[in-house]
Amino acid sequence: MHANTPETPTPRRRGRPVKSDIDAAVVIRQAALKAFARAGFQGASIVEIAQLAGVAKPLVHYHYASKDVLWEAAVSGAMADLMADMASFQKDLSALPIQDLLRKSAKQLVVFASRHPALVHIVVDETAKGGARAQWLQEHFLLPSYAMAKNLLNVVAMMQNPAIAPLPVEHIVPMVLGVMNFAFMEAQVIRKAYGVDVYSDVYIERHGELLFQLLSGLLSKT
Repeated sequence: MHANTPETPTPRRRGRPVKSDIDAAVVIRQAALKAFARAGFQGASIVEIAQLAGVAKPLVHYHYASKDVLWEAAVSGAMADLMADMASFQKDLSALPIQDLLRKSAKQLVVFASRHPALVHIVVDETAKGGARAQWLQEHFLLPSYAMAKNLLNVVAMMQNPAIAPLPVEHIVPMVLGVMNFAFMEAQVIRKAYGVDVYSDVYIERHGELLFQLLSGLLSKT
């Protein structure tokens, strides 16, 4: 692991890559994310990742010097996408009425979760196991994300009621994370149990509205 490198690890390249090389690196990274989410770090193989990416195994080694480097690149890439999405609606904090802000934020959080279930699987799996990868996730993703969530909740709470007491974010943040993520982590089970597709537009819209109602209720009563 390379715990002192928060940026997306640089793929190993020989000479100056052409556009097809860059595209291949991204495709490999995305395939690796799926493989690590499905089978864990130990269970995922470079052969499987190459097959998922539709490339030859040597091309994986060409871009990524080791499986550890590829794991960090895959997770960092997904985290960067997620953080960019989250940053995109923070500018609306002062531009929207409080209820519109909460509703938009809740919908956006559910959309994020629907787009990144593999990342959540990896985080849950690695943090449960502990070790170097869990520490890396904590330092570069989890702690910054929890701090961001705390700040956002406190800003919204202050907008709603300037005299509000400090929020119990240690309860609210895990509740919100559970609501926004769990359905997409258990998509197959929910389909079998209830006959619904959690990735459908209808489900995502309804799930976002339910998260909005939860947030609105929590913030109005704390």
